[in-house]
Amino acid sequence: MVYGYHMGVPPAAGEDTSRQRLPRKSRDMADYAPGVRIARTDGTAPPAAALLQPGDLVLFNADSGDDRQTATVDHVGIHLGEDAAGERRFLSSRKTVNGPTMADLGGASLLDGTGTYARTLHTVHRV
Repeated sequence: MVYGYHMGVPPAAGEDTSRQRLPRKSRDMADYAPGVRIARTDGTAPPAAALLQPGDLVLFNADSGDDRQTATVDHVGIHLGEDAAGERRFLSSRKTVNGPTMADLGGASLLDGTGTYARTLHTVHRV
């Protein structure tokens, strides 16, 4: 909705091979989102967080029950930029029903350090 209302990029129900609309599911966003892929994991380390700009999609392979090297993306957020402490933050929806948050069951919404999201960052995409 953020990209649709503010940038004119409408949502899509599924994968959109024309890359004109933003797919609803994170795994489809990783491959079919309009814009430019900035970085993707090589399977051994997450992409460099230093490449991020506010507004970038940050896509994660955060499901601990699958193989990180071959598994698909399963969570997405929007990079917000650096906080007052210089740490990169993102906003994403929760696994529970009470809306967007700066933290989740997987931990704080930080892209720096050794937390869940810093370790499982899979793809960075600029719409």
